[in-house]
Amino acid sequence: MVVLKKQIISDKVEIGPRYVTRYEYATLVAVLAVQIAYGAPVLLSKEELKKIESTNPIEIAKLEIKKKRVPLTILRYLPTGEYQLVPLSWLEIVEE
Repeated sequence: MVVLKKQIISDKVEIGPRYVTRYEYATLVAVLAVQIAYGAPVLLSKEELKKIESTNPIEIAKLEIKKKRVPLTILRYLPTGEYQLVPLSWLEIVEE
């Protein structure tokens, strides 16, 4: 377990790649899909929901992440204990 010691405060990504990794993407989709399934409000317009033609929470979560409508922050850390909180809006979303 890494003990988080020092926060890196910056206006750009300092730790890790400038895109969402496949593991972060999978975690984001899973967390958001569970929230949607339990009744969290969907942050898409009715027109956008009609485009996917599905009520599947996983598909809705993927579209919300792709459009960067989700106000989530990713915690990235180094073995030295330094860490950075990276808002999703700073990162590129790589298609599957």
